[in-house]
Amino acid sequence: MKKAILQTLVYADIFDYPLTAREIYKFLITPKPLRFSVLKKKLKEIARRDELIKSKGEYFFLKEREETVRLRQKRKFWSQRKIKIAKKVSRWLRLIPWIKMVGISGALAMENADKNDDIDLLVVTAKKRLWLTRVLTVFLTELLGRRRRPKDKQVTNKICLNMFLAENCLTVPKNEQDLFSAHEVVQFKLLWERDNCYQKFLRANLWVKNYLANSLDIKLDIKKLKDEDIKGEKKNNFLISQFLNFLELIAYKIQTAYMSSKRTREVVGPQRARFHPQDCRERILEKYQEKLRKIFIV
Repeated sequence: MKKAILQTLVYADIFDYPLTAREIYKFLITPKPLRFSVLKKKLKEIARRDELIKSKGEYFFLKEREETVRLRQKRKFWSQRKIKIAKKVSRWLRLIPWIKMVGISGALAMENADKNDDIDLLVVTAKKRLWLTRVLTVFLTELLGRRRRPKDKQVTNKICLNMFLAENCLTVPKNEQDLFSAHEVVQFKLLWERDNCYQKFLRANLWVKNYLANSLDIKLDIKKLKDEDIKGEKKNNFLISQFLNFLELIAYKIQTAYMSSKRTREVVGPQRARFHPQDCRERILEKYQEKLRKIFIV
């Protein structure tokens, strides 16, 4: 358990983020779940005796990293302002009927954003409506004066529409199922949803328990969801649906053709689009392994 706690604090330290006991429990890097009371008792023992783990108030952190407590409090203040903006913008996105869920991803989801950071949103759409939805989402955020454009140098509090998923493509791809992605799934901050989409998202990513066994509280009525899906299908007029499918294909081809000369490491497909050109997954995981090696060698 001591090793798991240390690993958890090391990962959080990459982001200058001290953890409370409850957060250590939730993000504990272990494939085996345990009770919070057991971890809390062990944590207090370790913090009293161990030279590597220190505490201040409710926070735990690595030795000589007490300054991260103050930094976390600053970032929380900046983040709360950004979350208010995200909520306002996301309410406008309710006007788009094909959006099933909107939420905050990245550092802001943990209230750990820097003052000048933008606001990363994840948007889940109805199946076969991702690219039509993207057009409308870009238009709305542009109209609100909040959209982050690709060439913007000043991005503070701008909305970055960095990820779109169709509701039938909620599972993180096999080659990306690692500790980094597990954290991204667990820390995702829901703004609003339709048709229990958030629970579907969590259920589609139960693999995260291989890394964070204490995370994800899934309480889902599968029969209710199936009934909702059938009801939704009956509502759709066949001819209208086929026409919209045709428009979706056109929207996909036009947008991907426009992006083709500008693409670097973006992930673009009919049911999934991620527009962060700098994928920090590898960098974060390498840094994590490097910090672990230093600690366990010492």
